[in-house]
Amino acid sequence: MIKYFSFILIALVSFTTKAQNFSTVGNGIRNSITANVKGKTILYLSELDGSVSAYTMDGEKLWRNESITKAVMFEINAVDINGDKDDDLIAASADGNIYCWDSSGKLLWKFNPDHKVRFSEIAIVNNGKIQIFAGGNDYKLYELNAEGQLVSETAIKGVVRKIEAGNFIDTDKESLFLMTYNHDKFRWEFMGFLDADSKQAIKDVSINDKRLKELRKAMVTDITISDINNDKKDDILFFADISFTPFMTALDSDFNVLAKFKATKKEAQRYGHSQGSYLPNRNEIMLQHGGILFVLNSEGKLINKSGEKYGDMIHSDFVFDSKSNELIAAGEVDGGNAIYFYDVSKNNWWQTTHKKQGRMVEVEQNLNTLYEQTLKYTPPTYQKKSDNDWVMITSKVIDSKVEKLNEQNINFVIQKSPKESTDRSHLVKIIGKSALKKDRRGKYQDSRESIIQMAKDYEAQSQPFTFWAGHGNDPFYIQIETLEQILEVAPNTCYGFVYAEMDNIEDPRVQHFVKAYLPRLAKAIRKNNKAKLYFRYKNMFWAATSHLPLWKEMFFSGKYSDILVPASEDTSNRIQDLNLAGRVGMQSGGYVDDFAMRLIDDNPTSWRPLSPGGQNSISPYLRQGVIMAAYGARYGIIIDNNFTKGHGLNALFALMKSGVLPIVKPKDIQSIGSWHLIEDVDEHLIHSVDNHHDLKQYNKDDDNAVFSVGQMHWAGTDVPEYDYSSTALGVKYRWLNYLPEMPHGMVPIAPIESKSMVEKQDKPYFVSNAKSGIKNGEKTQANQFAQTIKNAVNQGEKKLPIVVKGASWSVIKLDDNHSRIILLDQGYLDPQKREATILFQNKQPKWAKDILSNEELKIMGKSIKLLVPAGSLRFIDVAY
Repeated sequence: MIKYFSFILIALVSFTTKAQNFSTVGNGIRNSITANVKGKTILYLSELDGSVSAYTMDGEKLWRNESITKAVMFEINAVDINGDKDDDLIAASADGNIYCWDSSGKLLWKFNPDHKVRFSEIAIVNNGKIQIFAGGNDYKLYELNAEGQLVSETAIKGVVRKIEAGNFIDTDKESLFLMTYNHDKFRWEFMGFLDADSKQAIKDVSINDKRLKELRKAMVTDITISDINNDKKDDILFFADISFTPFMTALDSDFNVLAKFKATKKEAQRYGHSQGSYLPNRNEIMLQHGGILFVLNSEGKLINKSGEKYGDMIHSDFVFDSKSNELIAAGEVDGGNAIYFYDVSKNNWWQTTHKKQGRMVEVEQNLNTLYEQTLKYTPPTYQKKSDNDWVMITSKVIDSKVEKLNEQNINFVIQKSPKESTDRSHLVKIIGKSALKKDRRGKYQDSRESIIQMAKDYEAQSQPFTFWAGHGNDPFYIQIETLEQILEVAPNTCYGFVYAEMDNIEDPRVQHFVKAYLPRLAKAIRKNNKAKLYFRYKNMFWAATSHLPLWKEMFFSGKYSDILVPASEDTSNRIQDLNLAGRVGMQSGGYVDDFAMRLIDDNPTSWRPLSPGGQNSISPYLRQGVIMAAYGARYGIIIDNNFTKGHGLNALFALMKSGVLPIVKPKDIQSIGSWHLIEDVDEHLIHSVDNHHDLKQYNKDDDNAVFSVGQMHWAGTDVPEYDYSSTALGVKYRWLNYLPEMPHGMVPIAPIESKSMVEKQDKPYFVSNAKSGIKNGEKTQANQFAQTIKNAVNQGEKKLPIVVKGASWSVIKLDDNHSRIILLDQGYLDPQKREATILFQNKQPKWAKDILSNEELKIMGKSIKLLVPAGSLRFIDVAY
């Protein structure tokens, strides 16, 4: 009897044991969903680049399929598609396909329309038959049957933000919730319910509905469907932020507000990545925003919260498992591949703390090793100290251990943003009433005298500083007379002025700045001999927009090469690789003396509501900074990365001050293989990309370009093989490409006027207007121009002394007999260990050594095979 009772007890304990956290064998997790297979709950997961997998709740991998075409997998869903009583996996990919895998991982079918589209959403209706609805950026709602065949296409307004199925209108019949956007961040074009059979709108709500005035200002990053008021009808829960303040609201099918929560400004966190879920067993709503987890009742009232502002473990996705009463947190937004469980049958479930595991622990350990090795590094005798210093515009405080490194100096410079209140009537007389426009993000309450006094005070304190002096919203934060006086009173500490997003050449204010302000500033700055003008632009300014006449005269004339420092403002960019190549072309082409890295905590954005923020790891910023420095960036414009943990940017500063990362002159870069020259740049293409807030720009011809699918509504899509980014730089999809792989070496972008310089260097080149290729003076369709690009980059690659495959890289000449190879894991938010091969061409080195680990690397024939640690870097010196 005792034995029998013990058996029952053991069985009960086993049955009630909750799942344990586990790591997957894949890479950064984006989506998670539960499914029923063989009577058990399993997890379907998708990774950032489109790979999918299935796991048991115990962490056993059932199967994993790697993506063939790299693109963001925007949504996954589970349903029994083939009638075998097991849930299969349906997925919407930005590569333009809807995929269906059965529960064993076998691909059952994929659907692709007859034109390029970026699918982002799917929903499955089952009113006695399976109806699969999908949508993306081409203003169509697609209906498929269970076999993946097209049933109907319905014209809709706007770019699809969300499609969901549920019992919204009728408790016995499912319908569709559809939400579309016309703006990259918020404000819907259509929000309402459709009949699944007729596809006609049953009811919808205006953007001007007073009940929803807060929702229209919110950046919604997650939407889920649940019945939160127990009326047997589904409701829509929106998880968002309003000006970075956490926000949640829930609506019923009549658009009545059932629940609403807005945190205090004290809990605001920049791009905190709001995610949430409904917990029916507790009748509670959970909301994660940044490092804080909020627990709300079904009306949105705060019950409890845990974590802290800018805390760690920002998860990519949440899903509730009703069988086990567990809330599953999937991955971390900086590339994690682990699964974490909250037992929400416990009253204090929200206090559960998890020990980080998986990929992000690996990255952390790799960066710790890098940091410790860097602190011990002594430069070899053949490495000479640069005559120049690093200049980092940041408020970051350097670690004392880093401060002791003295191989190379860093000048740390603060940035302030006073806004001048001086009368502008004289500007109105010159350029009209537009001169009175001001930036709503700041108060213009500083007098000319007070701003000049600030500069005097900094000079007296020996505090290096810059002022943010203008923006596309208002180029005249600080007026020219004030700027001139600042330079006079602070000759030793004024490092110049920052301007952002002034890209509109039709704006009379911008024209006045270039024609009137710039010559006067140049004269004043040259007296100072220290200050610079830092220009932050995004989209594809440095690759294309800068080649428009007004900007070309400014950046490519050589008149201001000594004072201009281009930087990339990549707040909502999908094409960072173009801006990198454009700035390298500017400096290596001799048009500017310097360019800047721009490291900012909203960098991980591509289409903002669907791009996670809140990276705890410094890894993406570190690697981004290093690759730019490795191609010549000596300056940095850095905002506080509040989420980051560990050594933070001290890792970057240590590499700089130790000499591991040398200051690079263009003449010493040995990894530029070929050039892309721009002639008569295509203005229509530029304006369609620069107009990044407008999502409603779909054109079937968008992929027919040398710089293709760069518009906001293409975020996440795969890049055509004939595109410059793909062919020349190895970029496979339009998401976050700060670190192009560059399989043929760097291919800088410069104006056609660089032709003679490139020919003198004996470098191959190709010419385009960014839209079309140009051969023998004639425009050529992009898809027909691909071979020309391939020929040039392949020829250039063959002439390089060193080529790297499998990692992002640069080669820098240290002296006549030594070079330094810099290798980086190219996964910006997808860190993973990389197998790289270093190929030696034309010259055979005597030896190769990892300068941080002091490992002697064996050269096999004319190559070295080695690993680049996940999220980290390696520095290899070779001697001839």
